[in-house]
Amino acid sequence: MKVLLFAIRSSHKKFFIELKKEDNDFFDISFPKYKWSLSFKALKLLHKVDFKPSVDFAIDEFRVKVLAIPKFVLRIYFNILAIFYYLKYYSILDKKYNALLVWNGGKYRQRIALEIAKLKNIKPIFFENGLLPNRLVLDSKGINADNSVPREREFFENYSNLLELPKQLIPRRAKNQKKFSVEVKPLPQEFIFVPFQVDSDTQIITNSKWIKNMRELFTLIVKISKNTNYYFVIKEHPSSSRDYPDLHQVAEESEYISFANGYETQELIQKSCGVITINSTVGIESLLFKKRVIVLGDAFYRIDGITKSVNSENELLEILNSFDSWVINDNLIDNFLKYLYYDYLIPKDENLYKNFYKFIKESIK
Repeated sequence: MKVLLFAIRSSHKKFFIELKKEDNDFFDISFPKYKWSLSFKALKLLHKVDFKPSVDFAIDEFRVKVLAIPKFVLRIYFNILAIFYYLKYYSILDKKYNALLVWNGGKYRQRIALEIAKLKNIKPIFFENGLLPNRLVLDSKGINADNSVPREREFFENYSNLLELPKQLIPRRAKNQKKFSVEVKPLPQEFIFVPFQVDSDTQIITNSKWIKNMRELFTLIVKISKNTNYYFVIKEHPSSSRDYPDLHQVAEESEYISFANGYETQELIQKSCGVITINSTVGIESLLFKKRVIVLGDAFYRIDGITKSVNSENELLEILNSFDSWVINDNLIDNFLKYLYYDYLIPKDENLYKNFYKFIKESIK
């Protein structure tokens, strides 16, 4: 059995070098960034490959990150580029491999590699940063809304685990430290916390159907604030490179909305009476502190009794109008989190690479 460790970034390659030490013959590492040879034999199978999902993602990501160029222009460009990557990756993903380990799997180049893996019957395995402190995701089905975590409430009602859950979150390092080193203002007595996400992330582009960016989320909160008695506190995402001076100005003039970038996320969660998120990891972290969590996008934790999910402004208003009567099911939430923490996620400890190796071997038996 052989597994290809497919590195798009140098950070992936660094991780794979350590993983390969577990079994040098079992793993091969590919870092195709500097590989320029193309497999023209692959052209005869080009008609069997579906580039549309990868190209659709690339178009949306480019328009968010760079410039809102007309989609038909970008589609031509990314379709041509997809063929280039297809010819480049085809020879790398040899049929001798039983599995392909890839970070995230939802980005443009990764999706192209996964199309080739499908063509050659190579099993994909996905990994990413964990959903809870000191954990990593490793899943043979997918990540985020595509992962293999059970969705049935009954599963978690019947699950049992007496171990303790973590109570300390790990602060995320900000790209723009200045934005998050601002003077903090006193928080309201009661408020609902609304964490921003990264507009170009797969969680927004792929897994958020009716809220397509943080400006749309902000607009929704402004509308909601005029029809409820709740105060809303927003924090920008530390990894986002976007600035929102106009939104800050609107918040300054609003009676019920404010930004609180200077506060740690954990403090905002703990002091809030609830959280509204599209599908952020903050939603899961908020469950650690037994907060009411409302989910607006596609998320694997949209499970009855654990969170409440909405698909429109009216549904959100309905939930907020009965917010005080929302009874939190502590036991069900604990079971869900303990399953994630102890059974699903991989600990970032001295056995990290050993556990990766064991999972991958078992996945391709």
